[in-house]
Amino acid sequence: MPTLLVNNQLSHLSFEKFSPDQRLADWVQCYWKIGASGAQTAQLFDEKLYPDAGASLTIDFSHDTPIVSFTFNRHTLAKTFSNHDSLLSIRFAPTGAYHLLGIALHDLAEESYLLGYDFTPRWYSSLIACVEKMHNSPLTSQLYLLEQWLLNQAISNKLAKSSTLQVIQKLIQHKNSATDISKELGLTRRTLERRLKKEAGLSPGQLQQFYRLKTARALLSNSHASVTDIALQCGYYDHAHFTHSFLNFTFETPQQYRKRKILSILT
Repeated sequence: MPTLLVNNQLSHLSFEKFSPDQRLADWVQCYWKIGASGAQTAQLFDEKLYPDAGASLTIDFSHDTPIVSFTFNRHTLAKTFSNHDSLLSIRFAPTGAYHLLGIALHDLAEESYLLGYDFTPRWYSSLIACVEKMHNSPLTSQLYLLEQWLLNQAISNKLAKSSTLQVIQKLIQHKNSATDISKELGLTRRTLERRLKKEAGLSPGQLQQFYRLKTARALLSNSHASVTDIALQCGYYDHAHFTHSFLNFTFETPQQYRKRKILSILT
């Protein structure tokens, strides 16, 4: 059964995050939910969705008929949520959506799709059958049913640990170049790039950038380290280079991001 993870962010949306079954840990980062808060007055909140090489399969229970969407964003997206929303989502790890669901991310032209309308994958019917059982069920039952569906996908696909995960782990250590890693693994750089593009939908450079900035965002939110120290820890040459990359990626400076996160915790 998924385990609740401690998280004090987005409390205004009744946000909760859960860890997956260990058998799915290579392919699933977490499950998350936004639950109707019970407030009488609906409020809208603007949030940012940052790319981290993962993808999301989200079920919206806010309507009479649940809506299922798939998102793989290569850019920071602005999204408006309501405290009356009722959402449950699988956040896939890099390559997770490819191996578990057979979705070729590099073929996706858009960043968000409605399943059954924009495209209908082979497992769509089994997912809808699962969603129908989940509808109006308690959260614990919803999580159990969704995870069992994922485990069935893993079994039917005879999943084993992908060697691409080793490539990704080396890339996100910040000090390894794609050329060095390809030589170490006995691959050509072109082969490594093709494999990443096919399974993760990204180039080595994109994946490294996403993880550098993901680490930077965590450090800005949860540490007292200076911006310069964070820049160096995340593999940037200097404060200016880091600030420029961070601004282009998140649409705010590191200082603005840190201030906003601190305020959200205090309020």
